[in-house]
Amino acid sequence: MSVAIPNFFQNPTKASLNYFVLMLLRNSPKHGYMLMQDIERHTGGHWRPSHSAIYKLLNRLEADGYITSWEEKDGERARRVYKISETGKKLLEESERDFESFINAFISSLLEAERVNPDHLTVLLTKKGKAMMNALDPDQRLKALMKLKTFLDTEIVRVNKALEELQKAPL
Repeated sequence: MSVAIPNFFQNPTKASLNYFVLMLLRNSPKHGYMLMQDIERHTGGHWRPSHSAIYKLLNRLEADGYITSWEEKDGERARRVYKISETGKKLLEESERDFESFINAFISSLLEAERVNPDHLTVLLTKKGKAMMNALDPDQRLKALMKLKTFLDTEIVRVNKALEELQKAPL
């Protein structure tokens, strides 16, 4: 049975939220607030979807058959817990190629950008980032490697300083 893949990747924010929620639910059932906390934790506090965005998405995913839910008592209050369905798992499997294209476009734009947020350069250290860099023409690859080296040199100084401070601190 083939699953019709929604336009997950039409809007990057919605694409990320769709994919994030399904990936998190693939690991274990969760309630909406827990999903918001997990996304915030996984993004280092840079992104916490709104309450309404999460619950609108959960309602839509459930209506489309990608997740199921039930109510659980948590003390005095009841919470709705969500779990990915088999159809949702198939959707994730079939959409991985689209998500990979989305990530490849992101990495490619990093390599072409004149000004890059240094934190984003860590993507270039991944297996996918290394493969993308190897596919560049020599001039582009040189620029990308120079950006990465500058970032890594700065990080080495920071890490060495932190290590020295920790080693001097009493245990």
